[in-house]
Amino acid sequence: MKLNSFGEELLKYVILFFFIYSVLYIFPFPLNSFTPLYFFERIFHQNTWHVIVPWFAETFLNNPDAYHVQNTGSGDTLYDFVRCLLIGILSFILCTVIFLLFRRKINSNKLIYIGGQYIRYYLIFVLLTYGIIKVFKLQFGEPYLIRLVTPFGEMSPMGLAWNYMGFSKTYTVFAGWSETIAAILLIFKRTRTLGAVLSFGVMLNVFMMNISYDIPVKQFSLHLCVFSAFLILIDGKRLLNVFILNRDVSKIEYVKPFSKKWKNYTLQIAKFLFIIVFVVLKLISTIRRQDMYGDLGPKHELYGIYELNEFQLNHIKRPARLDDSLQFKRLIFDRPELVYLQKMNDEGVYYVAETDTVAQKIYLKERDSSKVGFFDYKMKPESNIYEFEGIFKGDSIYFKTERKGREDFLLNNRGFHWISKYPFNR
Repeated sequence: MKLNSFGEELLKYVILFFFIYSVLYIFPFPLNSFTPLYFFERIFHQNTWHVIVPWFAETFLNNPDAYHVQNTGSGDTLYDFVRCLLIGILSFILCTVIFLLFRRKINSNKLIYIGGQYIRYYLIFVLLTYGIIKVFKLQFGEPYLIRLVTPFGEMSPMGLAWNYMGFSKTYTVFAGWSETIAAILLIFKRTRTLGAVLSFGVMLNVFMMNISYDIPVKQFSLHLCVFSAFLILIDGKRLLNVFILNRDVSKIEYVKPFSKKWKNYTLQIAKFLFIIVFVVLKLISTIRRQDMYGDLGPKHELYGIYELNEFQLNHIKRPARLDDSLQFKRLIFDRPELVYLQKMNDEGVYYVAETDTVAQKIYLKERDSSKVGFFDYKMKPESNIYEFEGIFKGDSIYFKTERKGREDFLLNNRGFHWISKYPFNR
């Protein structure tokens, strides 16, 4: 076999492998694109990967940890990586069998076209999903009040990344529009290469952020980078001629999937209906979620940070000492029906707080609904001084606090300045 012929056969094998791997990784898309059909994805995974992956891990890797199949919010669990490994092995087996049996019938151009279309619409789906929730600032909400009093060194790398993204509405919306515009460009044939380039740049930044800040979506964002790169490589020769070799390129003659016009028109209409319905449903879902999450989500009735400046336990005033495990340092009211009690040793715990603003009472409960105590509270007129008095875990308790709001922190009240006489780097 000639080297040139061997190279062509090897390229055909690689294209077939990538096609099979992409389909196995992406499916059941597009059946999981709409909320009413999410159950199909759950059923599909429960009856396929959730069965095969643990069996494979125990049988061949001697690692039963992959049995732990649950939605933890992480995309980098052992289960996820074993699934990728298994997809690679299955793709290799299927590719080898198909190549050996039907080598002469394999049409690489058709595989590239079909695979490219499937990947393109998957990227559109993912980019629009993440882009829209960033534009409406749902993925990265403003930092919780507890984060404003958490020492910098006590934050996790992911927590740091989440808070610096959530702090700036401008940057978060910009990131969201970058993903959304990339998706829009991918929709149309004439701009799909530009969309792929923008998608690759955006997703490479996301991947590097995940790597640098230990955000557990590394393998997923890496796949999106590879898929974007594949779409770029489809027009790689033309891009090379234009940007590097300074050569002329001919006009692209777009291939129609069908010979009959009505079939092509029907396919185009179906594509746009799919995208329009998906975008409309995603917008409706996102707008509704704004009332539950993110910056516009509900806040506690006493929203704020309450710093203690006087504390009495069983009618005895206790001096402020860092080693005092009984004295409170601050109360933080942030999310609805929750209060965070932080003690002098910086240990803290969340309690369920049922607040009656008319009677000015707060009833505290554990997460299991067992009662902890109650506080009466009152505010001194024209001041931020609040007094709390009541029973906490069987002890009589009184403390005087000064309320601080989000706007009282330099991070939030510094603002934006076009002109700065000196760098304000604190």
